[in-house]
Amino acid sequence: MKVDFHVHSNFSDGKEDPKTMVSYAKKKGIFIALTDHDTSKGIERVKEEVIPGQEVTTEFGHVVILCEFPPSPPRKIAELVDYSKENSCFLFPSHPFDIFRKGIGDRVFSYKFDGIEVFNSKAPKKANIKALTVAKSLGLVGLANSDSHVKEAIGSAYNDIETHEFSLEIILEELRKGRVKPVAVGLTAIAKLKIVEWYIRRKI
Repeated sequence: MKVDFHVHSNFSDGKEDPKTMVSYAKKKGIFIALTDHDTSKGIERVKEEVIPGQEVTTEFGHVVILCEFPPSPPRKIAELVDYSKENSCFLFPSHPFDIFRKGIGDRVFSYKFDGIEVFNSKAPKKANIKALTVAKSLGLVGLANSDSHVKEAIGSAYNDIETHEFSLEIILEELRKGRVKPVAVGLTAIAKLKIVEWYIRRKI
């Protein structure tokens, strides 16, 4: 099963509605986690079809939480770590070493995360390489995600999980046991163009 654990919709700063993102991902044979910034509201639109999550803006930067339910997480990292463990969620810093996109940087060493995003399709190559090195040094699960804000970016990264059943419990358990293979593909020219177009539209 191919899964992208970091995708945004128009419930935060993404272009498309959740149903469009799910439909586009399905055409590519990919399941997604809906991880809008600081909200879980969009999950209700597609709750039977996505992994519930959220990209939390903490005091130090972005951290993604995945749960079996739409989470309502705290914004302080220390509290977020406790919330994740208490609710059997899965927690990882997104694009941790991307200094332009609120990565938490070396604070990955200060908290007990379950994994690290080692490839983000929009992050600089050096940032991804450093994230991979740190994940290996800490013995943490490495994930490759698209961080899609436009549907065309879906497929630029995903994770192979050895299950054929879309079960939140099974998927999260596979993550916790490290039975996941990150696959870095990269953005297509069309995806890059759509990202730039969406960025400009949001700034106008």
